[in-house]
Amino acid sequence: MPQREVQFAVNAAAAELWNFIRDFESLCTCIPGVEKIRPIDDKTVELTVREKVGVVPLIVNLRAQIESEDPPRSLHAVARAEHLTMEIDVALRDAGPLTELLAHFKVAGEGPLKPIVDRLFERRATERAAQFAACLEKHFAADASSEPRAPQHGQSIPARDWIGRIMRWLGRRARGVDARR
Repeated sequence: MPQREVQFAVNAAAAELWNFIRDFESLCTCIPGVEKIRPIDDKTVELTVREKVGVVPLIVNLRAQIESEDPPRSLHAVARAEHLTMEIDVALRDAGPLTELLAHFKVAGEGPLKPIVDRLFERRATERAAQFAACLEKHFAADASSEPRAPQHGQSIPARDWIGRIMRWLGRRARGVDARR
């Protein structure tokens, strides 16, 4: 089962970040590919997500549900579609003026689309996590009253620095692929 863990810091208090994460409509503005959202109740939402597989659009209708939570520290959610199950664990930790967000994703493709789902997740998970982190950074930067401080040894790197490194790496990879064509 493919899985990924990402960690970054957000310039917000844990309670503020928690409220954002628990508001499905706000949260989905930061999830790449979400086209439609329909909240069912305070723990369940239906989503339509579009992802490209080569030049072909893959449209996935998901039903996501929060199965357990410990506000404002952690939650466990499961999203299901016809050929896909995704488990999501999120943990928040105060880090001074910042809040560290740790997310663990497990994806299981099922049926005839299993190889496609698994490959797509492996190829895009890091990029999508970087886009999500950048969106949170942008959202909470508007609310920030002071500049984030530089991380101390052993602390997480703030999202914008982490995102910059990822984006530069992705750019180098893309240029290398284009040069080989």
